[in-house]
Amino acid sequence: MRTSPGPDSSALRDDPKAVFLTLLARELHRAGVASDQLEQTLGAAAGALGLQVEIFALPTNITIAIGPRYSQQVVMFRLQPGRVNLRKLALLNEVYDGLQTGAIDLPMAIDHLRQIDRRCPPPPVPTAIAANALIALGVSIILGGGVNEMIVAASIGATTGVIAAIATRVAAVDRLFEVIAAFVGTLVVAGYTHFIAPANLYISIVSGVVVLLPGYSLTLALHELANQDLIAGTARLGRVLMILLALGCGALLGFAVAGPHFLGSAAVRPHPVSPVYWSAAVVLMSLGISVDLDARLRDFGWVFAASFLAIFSSKVFGALPFHQITAFAAAFVCGMVANLGARFLRVPQPVFLVPALIVLVPGSLSYESILYVFAHQNFNDAAALGVDAIVAGILIVAGLLLSQLLVPAHPLSMGRLPGGHGQR
Repeated sequence: MRTSPGPDSSALRDDPKAVFLTLLARELHRAGVASDQLEQTLGAAAGALGLQVEIFALPTNITIAIGPRYSQQVVMFRLQPGRVNLRKLALLNEVYDGLQTGAIDLPMAIDHLRQIDRRCPPPPVPTAIAANALIALGVSIILGGGVNEMIVAASIGATTGVIAAIATRVAAVDRLFEVIAAFVGTLVVAGYTHFIAPANLYISIVSGVVVLLPGYSLTLALHELANQDLIAGTARLGRVLMILLALGCGALLGFAVAGPHFLGSAAVRPHPVSPVYWSAAVVLMSLGISVDLDARLRDFGWVFAASFLAIFSSKVFGALPFHQITAFAAAFVCGMVANLGARFLRVPQPVFLVPALIVLVPGSLSYESILYVFAHQNFNDAAALGVDAIVAGILIVAGLLLSQLLVPAHPLSMGRLPGGHGQR
């Protein structure tokens, strides 16, 4: 719970400061900002506006109490868990920057916030499908897949995009989205292995459904828990487990349909990845991530730089004697670059940080542990992979926390607003 000092507030609907703050809260949540960062950002914005507020944010709820204690007016939003949208975050940052510089006033800022959905339409379905395929193709290269794994992973990624498009129109598919995607992905691998050529099961499936893996959500959950935001972190962690189990159930159904012979025929060893190949993979992933996160065209360079830095730093630190803390060191470097960019270049922190985390987070390891259980009943290896995923997530969060401690930054470029103290 964050508290920001300021004057009394009444008649919220007639107070442009209160209206602006509540709209900003809703849009930040819908843009996928973590609960603890949402509270900090709104607290800073309220202080800049001269409002006294108390904020309580969860992955599915925001409660804002405006005014002095024991005389507060409460605004509450019941929302679906937000999905990161870099275009929306950049536009929100522009609105706040406009207020800071005096380019726009509060009524204009409120109007911009109300129209932000119109300015951030979802990408066309064919573009979204192609983006999923590009991300899957890039990940398959990073994981050491050959030509067969690349073809299968791209096919699964494209199929996942088609299922996602159907899910936006059919409620039943939306509720079972992860199960259906994993089931169809397993059948794609089985069909390719049976009719064309063997392909590595784990590289193909993990790469194909990588956009569904909750590795980034796992990192957010651990980050919220580390910042003492216990309810939000626990709720988000529960969602991570739910998604993993849904993906595992879909894979189990696929294994049952494909038959036991499929598991042996799909055991193909990965290939070593040269710098040329992983550099090409970064380009493919950056293109796909830019579309998937709805980044503006001008922000593609930042998405590419973030993805490249995440992979490059992982490779460099992994080759050093202290390779056990590679995830920590890579996350620290990415966090410092994102925070310094937000402070000195006025680039919204998430535009750089989120793509870097998506590349770093251990979602593939956690899902691979589920596949081990269902495919081989290999509980020891599954437990080891699951622990590796959690440890990697903790190391990533530790690196981010240290970078935030050294160079603090908010999702928006926060600063004092003109006339913030007490003026309505």
